[in-house]
Amino acid sequence: MIRFKLILIWIVAMATWHGCEHRELTEPIRKHFVRIYLDEHLRNVNYGFYDESKDKPEYRTPRMMRVALCNPTSGALMSEEYLHESGSDARGNYLQGFLSGKPGVYNLMAYNFDTESAHIKNPNSFRTTEVYTNPINAAEKAKLESVRANGNDPKEVIRYEPDHVFVSTIENVELKDVPGIDTLKTHRGTHPTATSVVKTYYMQVNVKGVEYVQSAVALITGMAGSTRLHDRTLMADNVATVYFPLRNGFTKNRAAEDVTVAYAYFNTFGKLPDVEGYIEITFEFKTRNNTVQTETIRVTDMFNTPMVRDNQWIIIDKTIEIKPPEGEDLEGGMRPGINNWEQIESGFTIS
Repeated sequence: MIRFKLILIWIVAMATWHGCEHRELTEPIRKHFVRIYLDEHLRNVNYGFYDESKDKPEYRTPRMMRVALCNPTSGALMSEEYLHESGSDARGNYLQGFLSGKPGVYNLMAYNFDTESAHIKNPNSFRTTEVYTNPINAAEKAKLESVRANGNDPKEVIRYEPDHVFVSTIENVELKDVPGIDTLKTHRGTHPTATSVVKTYYMQVNVKGVEYVQSAVALITGMAGSTRLHDRTLMADNVATVYFPLRNGFTKNRAAEDVTVAYAYFNTFGKLPDVEGYIEITFEFKTRNNTVQTETIRVTDMFNTPMVRDNQWIIIDKTIEIKPPEGEDLEGGMRPGINNWEQIESGFTIS
């Protein structure tokens, strides 16, 4: 019995000693407050419009943001949290919350986590995390009838346009060991700001015979299909053709009153600077008898102009003439007027 008690006392003592030793070697995990402001000054979304009378693109402020703390040497993920508490002040909208982490130096990466078309690749590595969009689904591709959509170039991938993705990265940010709650700040002593890695372009082309059209889409080549987050590098090995619907706005003040402006806002990570070949926009107009008329317009040189480079406006000075569908009664009958059109699923609308 005495021997048993001595063994028991020894076990308890050893456990206590090892426990104390473990706690001494473990750095304390503290709470760190973080607030990320959103730079929502987005050209062609809420300012800088080519034509104020046209419908504006839909946009909503992000509602969730992922914040990752990564090893500054290896880039490996060390800790992550999701911010969903929102607010606004004179500086703008923000998302905020608390991070759990040991005091030390980290690389921080934050981005909104509530997009539908933009997806994240390699999320656990600071240097290789990318945002990308998927190829359009087979059903939508099957509706396209242009040479481009039918895949004559096996390297060409038709992708959806991305949602706006707001990103903030800070290298060598310090989580301090202070009493209470530490507030994470940039090297300038301010709360971080996240800016979008996506651009919104406005594009328009003149169309004659738009009364024969029931829907229309466009495809633009030479765009980036993904971008790296930490340095915003466009991935040269991911060339994309971006697919987007068109809208239709009646213009009464033109010299030719039967000419209409077909227009669109589309999102892209950007034009690849060293893309091979030409940048082209292929238009596909579906007429009321379900035939499709396509036309491709080269816009390579336009991307070197201030209008496109600075304002992100692609104004095509050309008129596409839609041929009347076979069997159309051009003298009247039941042909609907342009003001009677309703919005349809493809997004081709009257304004």
